[in-house]
Amino acid sequence: MEIKEVLTTFEAAKLCHVSYNTIKNWIKRGLLDAYRTAGGHLRIKSADLEVFCREHSIPMDREALPQSRKVLVIDDEESIRVALQEALLQYPEKFDVYSAADGFEAGSLMESVRPDLVILDLVMPGMDGFKVCQNIRRSPSLKHVKIVVLTGFPSDRNIERAKELGADLCLAKPIDRAALFDTIKSLMEPRRGVRGRRRKKVVKRKK
Repeated sequence: MEIKEVLTTFEAAKLCHVSYNTIKNWIKRGLLDAYRTAGGHLRIKSADLEVFCREHSIPMDREALPQSRKVLVIDDEESIRVALQEALLQYPEKFDVYSAADGFEAGSLMESVRPDLVILDLVMPGMDGFKVCQNIRRSPSLKHVKIVVLTGFPSDRNIERAKELGADLCLAKPIDRAALFDTIKSLMEPRRGVRGRRRKKVVKRKK
């Protein structure tokens, strides 16, 4: 089975059945070639990963990526993106996890990745989460996408506006892993191709 030409560190980790930190360590030690995108994200050419795996007798699971649904995390804070990505890798269902640092980078990924779920920060420089949400709902090819909005300012006005623009559910920061998993479960059934049918709702964390 063919593997796409460029991989994220999380995809490489899935293919090699190792942790995300192991992939980063291989790159840091100069064992595995990688480069950074304009947004600062590490990317690995699949050809380079295949060479590395052959040299180190590491089997590649070519079925790992096609079996996974896709999640796109959009947040301008790197620490939050990494925390969400690592949490998603612990979810019972296998996900391909992508990330974007702003709305513009997300826009370039959206059509090519076609995520099943978007976890979206509302307050970002440049194009904010409201606009990203609106753009997703306006695209016929992205009507299937589930949108979970994150916000550090969970006012009734922000939540209502996000819902009006198409958000399926809103969560207040900081995000608890259990709450995140419950949210994902409410929107996406474990079996591929079967999605939750619950109506939109808002989940607020107690202060």
